[in-house]
Amino acid sequence: MATDKINKVATLAESRERNSAGVFKQSRQTHEQQRQQFDQLLQFKQEYETRLGQVGEQGIPARQLQDYRLFLSKLNQAIEQQRAAVSDSAQQLEGDREQWMTEARHKTAMDKLVDQRHSKALRNQERAEQQDADEKSLARKSLEYPPR
Repeated sequence: MATDKINKVATLAESRERNSAGVFKQSRQTHEQQRQQFDQLLQFKQEYETRLGQVGEQGIPARQLQDYRLFLSKLNQAIEQQRAAVSDSAQQLEGDREQWMTEARHKTAMDKLVDQRHSKALRNQERAEQQDADEKSLARKSLEYPPR
């Protein structure tokens, strides 16, 4: 494969790695937001239950107690939905992390190949220059000391 083609593939690998890193970063932010919302809902539920307990000790009309319980039921549903969203975002995060790691390994391999090709080209150039210098030196010597 020609060096310029390998460089193009390496550039593409770098671009894909950078893109997948961006996707992974976004997934991590989304997952963190989902976890924060979940934690907020749990905290709100705890505060609400504490208030309900305090109000219940003082005595509460049946209608108001029913409203509290209905709201608590809806809050529990929201918590379960948010728990599922956290789980989904965790799975998405893991998939995006794996994709990024795969792209990073491919980029590293391509970078290594480019470096090897570059080193080989330099060695070949140095060999050619040395051979040229040796031939010029030999030609000079043959002119200085002609054969007898």
